[in-house]
Amino acid sequence: MSDSTLAAELAREQEVVDQAAARLEELRGEAGVREKESLRPSQGGTPQSLYERDVTALAAAARRADLDVAGEGLVFGRLDRADGQVLHLGRIGLRTLQQEPIVVDWRAPAAAAFYQATAANPLGVVRRRTISTRETIVTGVDDELLDPEGAEALAGTVVVGDGAFLAAVSRERGPQMRDIVSTIQAEQDAAVRAPDDGALVVTGGPGTGKTAVALHRVAYLMYARREWYGRRGVLVVGPSSVFVDYIGAVLPALGETSVRLSSLADLPNLPHGLDVGGWEPPAATAVKGSVRMVELLKRVVRQLADPGRVPDVALTRWGYTIELPGGEVARRRATVRRGARSHNAGRGAFAAAVVEVAWRAWQRRPNAPREEKGDREDFAEWVRDEPGLRRLLDQAWPVLAPAQVLSSLRAGDVDLERAARGLLSPDELTALRDSWATGLFSPADAAIFDELAEMLGAPPEPEPEDDDDWSELDDLDEHVGEVTTFADRTTRAARRIADDLEHRTYAHVVVDEAQDVTPMQWRMIGRRARGASWTVVGDWAQSAWPDVQEIRDALASVLGRSRLREATLSTNYRTSTEVAALAARVLAVIDPSAVAPAAVRTTGVEPVMRTGPDLVAAVGLAVQELLGAVTGTVGVVAPHAMLDALHAALPFDDRLTLLDSWAVKGLEFDGCVVVSPRGLVEEALTRPAGLRTLYVALTRATQRLQVVQAEPLEAVLAEPAPPAEPEPTTLF
Repeated sequence: MSDSTLAAELAREQEVVDQAAARLEELRGEAGVREKESLRPSQGGTPQSLYERDVTALAAAARRADLDVAGEGLVFGRLDRADGQVLHLGRIGLRTLQQEPIVVDWRAPAAAAFYQATAANPLGVVRRRTISTRETIVTGVDDELLDPEGAEALAGTVVVGDGAFLAAVSRERGPQMRDIVSTIQAEQDAAVRAPDDGALVVTGGPGTGKTAVALHRVAYLMYARREWYGRRGVLVVGPSSVFVDYIGAVLPALGETSVRLSSLADLPNLPHGLDVGGWEPPAATAVKGSVRMVELLKRVVRQLADPGRVPDVALTRWGYTIELPGGEVARRRATVRRGARSHNAGRGAFAAAVVEVAWRAWQRRPNAPREEKGDREDFAEWVRDEPGLRRLLDQAWPVLAPAQVLSSLRAGDVDLERAARGLLSPDELTALRDSWATGLFSPADAAIFDELAEMLGAPPEPEPEDDDDWSELDDLDEHVGEVTTFADRTTRAARRIADDLEHRTYAHVVVDEAQDVTPMQWRMIGRRARGASWTVVGDWAQSAWPDVQEIRDALASVLGRSRLREATLSTNYRTSTEVAALAARVLAVIDPSAVAPAAVRTTGVEPVMRTGPDLVAAVGLAVQELLGAVTGTVGVVAPHAMLDALHAALPFDDRLTLLDSWAVKGLEFDGCVVVSPRGLVEEALTRPAGLRTLYVALTRATQRLQVVQAEPLEAVLAEPAPPAEPEPTTLF
């Protein structure tokens, strides 16, 4: 193709981009005006008028935020159809004032052919064009001719370029994940647009785009059923805060800013000052994450709630003494406990039962007059305020808080050995105690806290204070303060509605890296997904959990009777064929019957294997080489025990990230250094789990990989292991 033809095609697409950019600016201006108008002081002074102002301000700010993120890649595709229709695709839909389409939203049904059409089944598409831009300047076009016969009927149809997709997936990585809206492939698109009438389980090996599919599915569902999902909420859960930060820019770039992103550790509503730390030994995580912790916590709560024999209590009213036998109170407690929804919820029923015991004793007093209307209520009001009864309730049924119970566990104030009898082995009990003795509050502890919060329930409401003449004014001040604060938040430059929206339960829940979500964490997620639809993403070959069947059972329990759909991604778009070949050697040891996803990119650069005794020095050399060889990010994945030494030895560079094998899950780097394969394997609780961890580490690189080891990788892989069942290929 001549340069003049290419220039003409670029100019033709530039006209469309210019029109779309101009229309976008008009809409931004209109949204800004509406937002400013909505933030003006309300003419009415009632809470209702202030609330309405706040809702209007939120909607205006949301619209402005959506338009603000639409500029980059505003137009990225074009479809020339056999019927002569030409559609341009972009991140959002734009129309002229006369409602003529300028850009079709990538999620719209009309855009589906951009991702689904093939030469074998062109779906009425003659030419599919990918348009590359930098801000609002068209820098390139790349065409696929899907229907050569149809091209003859379309005047002026030319074909430009031949490698937009591979160029896109080969681009350098930055500190945050990019969307793949312009390069979604057919099998990925099928998962993105799958029905949302149950649970969609997406499986696939490293580099198949599982995370990107899950995030684009969220954007698609929000587009297709915005009122439903916008009102009830969408939750995306990732394995770590590092991962959440990495994917944090994808949904805003796709025009969605009202989805809550959370790591597993940040999902519970923890008390102020209780911060989640980092890594803990796999043995401790395995115990804390096991579903056996539920029974252990029940036993601990019973210990704290039932400290001993219930004493007899005597109450005096009008000169008469009422005896409350401790045995009778204990029997009432046992009856109430069997039917209580939660510990703290049962306290109210127990208090009512004790008041009933007291009332019957009062009625049995000598020469008691006949009961009259209101006597029982008057007596109950009196007895509830008696200090003796309050002390009895606090002793026989104390109010417990999850932080209090967990603090008692971590401090060793609970007879843990008695609570764990028949549940945990001596080694597991030691791992649990040793972990809590460090003072670290781990992500696994966060799930335990959440389980306790569910088990204990909300504490009883405090007794209401007497109303006074100022109560209504106090309520109004409270409402005005809340509304003003919320409206002010909508004007922040870095607006993140996801931080402000936390639903009790969500309409749709996405769980990434599902193979490493512990049974206790699945229970925690399930409490936020009652009645929700699901997107679950994972790969058992990458699980660091010692018993994957335990996680499979926990996942099946949470999903319950949800209608299940499965999507398998079979193509590796991330790692090169050279890196994938090395990782496949590890996969063959994990499961000889497993088939690795097919890699589609070849770089011509084989992985570099550095063998020697001084691993820290060798890592330094590898990092220097990679920083010079790639223009994007470089990651170092090492056993946790080596992180401090490596951190002190490696140079500071904002392109360099040092991580352990857990924190690296879901991430990718242009260049990656994997340190001590043996250390990574042995750091896991079992050898199969360690090999799966090594497999994850070896598949993080998109361009170049270096392995720093004290001995050849073959020696690590050749060590005998107990015979194991083949790894499951699906999440069920």
